[in-house]
Amino acid sequence: MKKAKLILISRVSDVEQRKALPAQKLRLENYAKELGYLPKEYEYYEFDESAYKDDRQKFSLLIEEKIKTLDDFAIIAFDKIDRFTRDASQQEVRTVGSLVEKGKIELHFPSDNLFITKDSPATDLFRLGIGMLLAKYYSDSSRDNVKRRFDQMLNDGIWVHRAPIGYKNVNNGTPQKPIKDIEIDTERAHYIVKAFEMRAQGIPYEVIARELVNNGFASRRAGAKPPNKSFIERILNNKFYYGVMVHKGIEYPHEYEPLISRALFNQCQAVKKKRKHDKTKYDSKDYTFKKIVKCGKCGRAVSPFKSRNTVYLRCASGGKCGNPNTAESLVIDGVSADVSNFDVPTEWLAKVINELRNRHDNQQLYYTKNIEQTRAEYDKIKEKLKLLYYDRIEGRITKQFHDEIANELEAKQQSLNDSLKMLTSDNKNFQVTASYLLDLAQRAEELFNESDEALQQKLLEYVLSNIELNDKKLSYLLNDPFRTIVETKEKALSGSNNNIWCG
Repeated sequence: MKKAKLILISRVSDVEQRKALPAQKLRLENYAKELGYLPKEYEYYEFDESAYKDDRQKFSLLIEEKIKTLDDFAIIAFDKIDRFTRDASQQEVRTVGSLVEKGKIELHFPSDNLFITKDSPATDLFRLGIGMLLAKYYSDSSRDNVKRRFDQMLNDGIWVHRAPIGYKNVNNGTPQKPIKDIEIDTERAHYIVKAFEMRAQGIPYEVIARELVNNGFASRRAGAKPPNKSFIERILNNKFYYGVMVHKGIEYPHEYEPLISRALFNQCQAVKKKRKHDKTKYDSKDYTFKKIVKCGKCGRAVSPFKSRNTVYLRCASGGKCGNPNTAESLVIDGVSADVSNFDVPTEWLAKVINELRNRHDNQQLYYTKNIEQTRAEYDKIKEKLKLLYYDRIEGRITKQFHDEIANELEAKQQSLNDSLKMLTSDNKNFQVTASYLLDLAQRAEELFNESDEALQQKLLEYVLSNIELNDKKLSYLLNDPFRTIVETKEKALSGSNNNIWCG
């Protein structure tokens, strides 16, 4: 007599069951042996839906394209009922049930000692129904446990998803019992900080992306496209970097080391808000003298425009004040020459660095005093919140009034906390900042001549002020410490020994 076709199916749907696949396979193979089937006489399929997202789809395709189209009678064997389904409403369950009713297949669950045919009694069908309901209950219960665990982890400051770029997921336990954690990714974190600092200066996302990519910034995924404007925008809107994680719209403080201060994040958000209102066709183009020059005759803004491959500067009055349009090429060489004069002679570097150290000592006293005052004010608000809570508990004030005052005090507390972070950060990084200014002065000519128009504009905005255009001539003031550097060099050339560094 011809044997019925036998199909064995093993399935797991979560990580904890993954190790059970070999055991399922062994039990099903032993069952096939009991039925008198040799290995070559049956088909075996395995689906690990915890590791491969498309395995769920493959199982559906097996039902629709293989089992549903069988010409001959077949036995479909699962180890247990819950390996067949955890949801009786699924399309696969309805399809298989229909095939059983038509007598085209039988369902065997050897570990449950249950065999479903078209002639199965009500008791067996009841056991199948109860088995599927219990499987559904187990699935829902597991989901609830995961949700409760996630909620608890979030409340404890632990992120439950993949770490954002600039951080990395690590295992700090043993291979048998890993403990997942998140640490700063030292290869990429400094690019994230740089992106926030550039955005705080008003630099567009596209320019930030290009600058970071040119300096070696890349995604963690192998073969991924270089970070673009949208990628940078998502980074700069992520509160995780200053210490707050957002899950399903709810904010939680996290336990990981922030990359930036909340104040810097807020600066970037302010830039975003401003640029949203300022966006125009003109504003989308980059020019070296955009938004930083005023008319020397009427005080109106001077705007750059391009005509026949030449950039001109034009007063907003349209020439009514008598200030003519001026080709950018007529004034940019003078600016470039002044910028090239910012470098500090090598023989003076030791004096400058010594002065920076002295300044740092004085700065320490300033920060220490301010930190103490900020902490004292923070503690006062903390005490007020405690008293307010007691008033609410004892019924002296209403819940509405309590919440209103509490929100106001907590906002002040957060502001003080931001100030404290900024003060302690500045306290540690004062010398670094001063050294950065010195490095900027040394490289100003190179940066100006080799940068695109957007970065040239940002550099001029930083080093120049009161820029005016009058009768095709540009006038401006140098900002400190760059003015001091130029003045000191001039005095040295005239024979003066006055030291006026670090103005």
